[in-house]
Amino acid sequence: MKSPRLLSLAAVLCVALPAATLAASPTRIVTTAEGEITGVMQGGIAVFRGLPYAAAPEGERRWRAPQPAPHRDAIFDATAFGPLCVQSRRVNPYRHLAGLPMSEDCLRLNIYMPAGALEGGARVPVMVWVHGGSFRWGGGSWPGGEPFTLAHQGVAVVTINYRLGRLGLYAHPALSASMPDEPLANYALMDQIAALSWVRDNIGAFGGNPARVTIFGQSAGGVSVTALMATPEARGLFQGAIAQSGAARIEGDRKLRGEGGPFDPLETDGLAMAQAFGIANDADAPAKLRALAATDIVAYSENEVQNSMNPVVDGRVMPDDIARIFRAGRQQPVPFLTGTTDWEASLLGPYAFKLEGLLLGADPAAVRAVYSDLDEPARVSAWFMDSLFRGPARFLAGEMPRAGQPAWLYEFAYVGEGRRASEPGASHSDDVAFAFGDLRMRGRWPGELPPTAADWRMAKTMMGYWVNFAKHGDPNGPGLPAWPRYERATDLLLRLAPAIAPRQPERRDTALSFLAERYEDAIATR
Repeated sequence: MKSPRLLSLAAVLCVALPAATLAASPTRIVTTAEGEITGVMQGGIAVFRGLPYAAAPEGERRWRAPQPAPHRDAIFDATAFGPLCVQSRRVNPYRHLAGLPMSEDCLRLNIYMPAGALEGGARVPVMVWVHGGSFRWGGGSWPGGEPFTLAHQGVAVVTINYRLGRLGLYAHPALSASMPDEPLANYALMDQIAALSWVRDNIGAFGGNPARVTIFGQSAGGVSVTALMATPEARGLFQGAIAQSGAARIEGDRKLRGEGGPFDPLETDGLAMAQAFGIANDADAPAKLRALAATDIVAYSENEVQNSMNPVVDGRVMPDDIARIFRAGRQQPVPFLTGTTDWEASLLGPYAFKLEGLLLGADPAAVRAVYSDLDEPARVSAWFMDSLFRGPARFLAGEMPRAGQPAWLYEFAYVGEGRRASEPGASHSDDVAFAFGDLRMRGRWPGELPPTAADWRMAKTMMGYWVNFAKHGDPNGPGLPAWPRYERATDLLLRLAPAIAPRQPERRDTALSFLAERYEDAIATR
């Protein structure tokens, strides 16, 4: 007879079979607003890949809000992924995307639906994944990393592509003048809204519940989640939101145009790019910009520091700074779950960054004072993590009572057993595979040991919290350690570590208190 330990491990592994091992057969035909489609049934999950949710944003549609996908008379074969959105192949951290086709015709999504729901069973909650990658790289189409395990928990999973780099975030004075009544600049965010609108209008035909949609994303995807919480254009399109490592600028977001702030306005950046291609700021600029090859635009961006290209305040899609929208209680009135890893500074890599280069207006002496117990390299790492990740997540969670909704805050601090001797903490992005319940989604390092039974149990636990939140608007459920709601008075987060327990965040009375005071000053003076 097998031991309880082995049975527990088998229960985890039985929902984590590689897609390649699953027998495939056609699905029934599904009717969408654009026409009929068919997908493939794999291991009890109906999969529909490469569905266009909007028209190709190329030619005259480049740098415009996404338009509806065209109607089709023929049945669409949704068995293969569509192309990724155009991105750099030379400067790209995602090895698993190397060699995949790319195109401006990339506004596609993929659906993973439990077979019972597709065949007429009860409608299931929907989880829409927004991928990360600094708004420069990545995709919702991930061969070998599809969310079968998550979909087996009784939820539909939708993964989306959206425009990247300067194809997804761009503004130029002449371009703006040529579109006086159109939304500007935030095309990646507009794409995400269009994808959510498509889900609202069509997911019911697949067996999903359009009234129980949760958005979740990590890194740039986490930033996207908080931006979708803030934009009025997304109101009513989702009923829950999970932001994983979603770095935010509480002190003020980048602007479309105008003076002030630590960043150049987006139109200034747009003028510089146009000038590099010999395009003047005149009435001919829009046509000339749209005639540029997408690969040339990507190549131009490869020669700069690869900072995240977060959404900007444009006055319409993003009417104000995210922090001010949350402070005013104008965010979407839905439950909110957010948090970080405990080693977000892994993003800094081996480079010796100077503190002054990361401050963006903060007083160096004051910052050094609140980290007086650390040496300078450790101080740089701590400030990076606290100012870009931990402080903003804590602030946004604390503002949710203004919208009459609960929040839950976490810190992911679990390092796989095979890596604990070499890693100081959970790296940026380490939490993604655990949230999906499938540790094969994580990139492997040469010589790294395979996941252990304890690693798989943590994946099952974290996925359980995420699925409970998607189903009920609360991560708590049977068999899971209790996760208290986040309240400023108690300041409790859940530490997801080998020993899971609520606790107050580190440096709450020093660095996080210092950041909270900065946030109050910034919001009051903007």
